[in-house]
Amino acid sequence: MHSSERLDPTDRPALQPAPLIKALAKFKVRWVLCGSQVLALHGAGIVANDLDVVPHLESENLRRVAACLEYLRAVAAYLDGWGGERGTLEACRAWRPVPPTSENLDWLFVTHLGMLDIVIEKADPYESLMDHAEVRSAGGTPYWLCDPRRVLKALEGRARKKDRERDAIYRLMRRRLGMPELP
Repeated sequence: MHSSERLDPTDRPALQPAPLIKALAKFKVRWVLCGSQVLALHGAGIVANDLDVVPHLESENLRRVAACLEYLRAVAAYLDGWGGERGTLEACRAWRPVPPTSENLDWLFVTHLGMLDIVIEKADPYESLMDHAEVRSAGGTPYWLCDPRRVLKALEGRARKKDRERDAIYRLMRRRLGMPELP
């Protein structure tokens, strides 16, 4: 499909959302978009580094997620000091999409089309995020986008560097969406 060159867990290719969304559709993955890309699509003026995907957790859907990751020749992303034993550079290089379990697939992945984050443990469940979700289209491929208020709610109290840098943007988005101010 893409370059035959194997990616390294430390690579960070530019995000190409439309082709990633098309790949998920090719494998009929049931998922909803969450994360900073949702805020960007609602005018937040931020650039997302990855595509945050919350899949439905039924076993057949997780098999489709694994097949899509295989198709994309995804490798587990390495982030220094993150992920415990599973997050070592060696473990990331050795990762494979089987078994297709939520534990194995819940990770940030490097693909030739950019970073793809399969978010399971640190996200609200798929069914919950589908409440008030809207259909969007990327390059002619429809997909579900969660309510941006859900993303902003999940960011409350986060102390990551990027969240501190985006605080003013988050506050503006909260006002635009009629959410209460935070202290």
